[in-house]
Amino acid sequence: MRSRSLAGPLLLLLLGALFLWRNLHPEAPLFDLLATWWPFLLIGWGVLRLIEVLIWRASREAGLGAGEIVLVILICLAGMGLFEINRHGIHLTPEIFGEQFEFPVASRASAAGATRIVFENPRGTIHLNGADTQEITINGRKFIRAYKREDAERTDGQTPVDIVPQGDRVLVTSHQERAPADERITGELDITVPRGMAVEAYGGNADYEITDINGDVDLRGARGDARLARVIGNVRVEIGRSETIAADTIQGNLDVEGRGSDVDVQNVTGQVTLNGQYVGSLAFKSINGALQLAGPRMEVRAAALPGSISMDLGDFSGSNLVGPVRLVTQSRDVHLEGFTDSLTLESVRGDVDLQPGHVPLPRIDAHSGSGAIELVLPEKAAFQLQATAYRGDAVNDFGDPIETQVEGRAAVLRGAQGDGPLIRIVADRGSVAVRKQGSARNAGAPAPPAPAAPPAPPVPKAPAPVNLKSSEVKL
Repeated sequence: MRSRSLAGPLLLLLLGALFLWRNLHPEAPLFDLLATWWPFLLIGWGVLRLIEVLIWRASREAGLGAGEIVLVILICLAGMGLFEINRHGIHLTPEIFGEQFEFPVASRASAAGATRIVFENPRGTIHLNGADTQEITINGRKFIRAYKREDAERTDGQTPVDIVPQGDRVLVTSHQERAPADERITGELDITVPRGMAVEAYGGNADYEITDINGDVDLRGARGDARLARVIGNVRVEIGRSETIAADTIQGNLDVEGRGSDVDVQNVTGQVTLNGQYVGSLAFKSINGALQLAGPRMEVRAAALPGSISMDLGDFSGSNLVGPVRLVTQSRDVHLEGFTDSLTLESVRGDVDLQPGHVPLPRIDAHSGSGAIELVLPEKAAFQLQATAYRGDAVNDFGDPIETQVEGRAAVLRGAQGDGPLIRIVADRGSVAVRKQGSARNAGAPAPPAPAAPPAPPVPKAPAPVNLKSSEVKL
């Protein structure tokens, strides 16, 4: 007979006690605690089963049964799911239930003597605009999710949006920490400030739209989006999780750090730095300063970007980059054109298409672990070439100046045309091709058939005589 396990009943007792405690203490963040500490369920269960095995070691059926193994798998899946949801800022607390109530927000204060405006732990959406004014005005709405209107009204009275002068700064606070744990407050605020004020925001989950500010902007939060336009000053955005980071017309440096999806940056006079993991569409255009992008699967560096860069999870395209340019990518097809000075490229997987476009050529050092490399050069360009395809073909459009050699399983192009910079390209698994500008797309294609001679035009017939006495002419 199989010995009955104590682990199952004790697990039920523990879970029942946890939910009873939650009912008696509704303010307790039970789901947050479970998301963090759920592995202790497995540890406790394992300790109990180990004790049982030691006590009943004579029994051959003291191990885990099929049902217990399935339950362990389900607990692991549920625990990992709770942890990921909690890590991304989604809190599974009873505040997601109830009803949402709306309350107006209006506040005004003088900005005399203040040089910066500060937001602490905001939640919701903040639209901030600079204007020719000496006041700070706030208008908008506050949303409170609660079970009853009386509870929401009480919370509204306890959480006013205050403008508090503090020396050279003005603090905007919504006192959301005063709200009960089972209620959630968010706001949608339209804020007007003097154009010359700096902007700072710390903590919270908020979306920012900031325009027409002649001062530095520093946004740091756990979750939210940021859209900035027409800022004269340095901008720093450090948000743990975002869907969109957008910046347009920034007269200063731009520093972005965090995790998220889309990034769109254009018209920046200073340096642009992006650090973190962004998995959506990334676009950069018209960057006068240096560009530095760094992530777990990507690295891009350029001295300036008069042109543009666009990328997603599968493709990278760039045009008109001022070098030295460095690009490291894990799994993307790469297309670069119009780059200067020098290029260092390292691609683990993906096809590579390089078109410098101008003479004198830049120095090029490109390596692909898996994928073809195609280099398109002007016909009169001067260069020294070393191109190797270890497991693939080598194609040469420049003829005699470049020799094609076979070394074991490798195909090698080696030679020089004039006295130019060194170009070294290596494909571990894939082909290499060096083509002349204008012929790359048609290389290897059959010549189109000559067009057939057009048929001879028909001989026109003599026109019929026209009766000039008639008042009608038929066409």
